[in-house]
Parts: sequence; structure tokens; C-alpha cells
Amino acid sequence: MGADKFARQMQYLVDRGYRGVSLATAMKHDASRSRIVALTFDDGTRDFWDHARPCLQEFGFRGTLFVVTGRVGTVSSWDQDVGESPRPLMNWDRLVRLQRNGFEIASHTHTHRVLPSLSDHEAAHELVESRRVLAARIGTAPDLLAYPRGARTERDRELAREAGYRAACTVILRWRDVTGWPRANGVQRTQDRALLPELPRMPVKGNESMGRFRARLALARRAGLRPGLGLPD
Repeated sequence: MGADKFARQMQYLVDRGYRGVSLATAMKHDASRSRIVALTFDDGTRDFWDHARPCLQEFGFRGTLFVVTGRVGTVSSWDQDVGESPRPLMNWDRLVRLQRNGFEIASHTHTHRVLPSLSDHEAAHELVESRRVLAARIGTAPDLLAYPRGARTERDRELAREAGYRAACTVILRWRDVTGWPRANGVQRTQDRALLPELPRMPVKGNESMGRFRARLALARRAGLRPGLGLPD
């Protein structure tokens, strides 16, 4: 996403009285009574530091970064099969500095492998190791997880709960994903209390127009979701 387009999107939120916050902060508020948007960024790419961070700080916004702990300081390579080039990832020093400046650092697993494709042992390792590494590197074990590509099974939700996460993010890809979502402040209701609660996110692509950005925000509010936009870097 270009820096100018991202700045226009954030300015739009400011002009309409929204406040950009971390996911943890948003979960403490009643979304129906406050104009807040949970801003989330996956992977931890270096262009977040170069472009998104200064813009967010200028507006007084914060957000949540879901980082791939086993690839910090290297490059992202997991999206080549969908036509995206590898991008440099931030190092631990910058992630620590972000956390100290009010940004939330959370888990995007250890190596970004799609959990349903893994064995029980491999999937558990992705979840446990990511949480362990973050606790060691930034001093806090994360409560929140973003499933790589939003893919998960009931097994993965159970493994994440056992690993210590208290909620996990999915991705809204189709209209029915919105209309079929329970109206529970963005947290999925489930009859099985052992399963990890899920938080839907509305992705924003780098090539989208301002019109589409406005439509996504309005759609999330009309559907009764906790306002939240998953913004790529």
C-alpha cells in the first residue's frame, strides 16, 4: 500500500471522529457506543516502520502487529504462490521499540504455515513457539493470534486455546462471511466454550479506492461487527 493512500485512509477516519487503536484496546470498549477502529497489520514487514508507523503516530493512532516470530529480520516468502513478492521484515529492535510506543505485538504463528495442513504436533509447535519467543523477546506473552490466511479448524482453535491465546483473528472474504456472523461485538458465539473465540477482520488491499475503503467501514458497522480493519502494510 502506498504511503499517500494509507495517509488518506487514516485522514478519513480522523475526519469522521474515529480513533485507531490496538485490538486489545478495542476489545475493552463497547463498539456500538464509541467510534473506534482496531487497526491490525500482518507479518511485520519493514514498510510498516517506514510508512505506516509515522502516519499513525502523527494522528495519535496505534494498532496491533501480528508477527511471524521465526522469520523476524528476514523476508516474507509465504505469499509467492499467490503472486506477491517477498518483502523485508522488521527486526526485533524495531518491534520492541514499537511496543514501547504503544503498539501491540501479537502472534501470526512461528513460520506462517497454514495450520490445517499440519500435523497436531506441528500445529501446536507453531502456536506455542510463537508465544514463547514473543515473551522472551518483548517481555509479554501475547493473548491474541492471527491465523495465517485465516485458515483454521476446530482442532486449531483448541490448540490455540491450550497454548494460552484468548482470541484469534480470522478474515472476512465474502459477503456471507459478514451476514452470517453473530452480532456479539465481533466475537463469535459458540456453544462449545472450549473453542477459542474468533474476531473477524475486514481486509483492506493496497490497490483499493477510497470509495471501497468507505464501503468496508460502513459495512462492518451495519453488520454489527466490532469496527476493525486488517490493513496490509
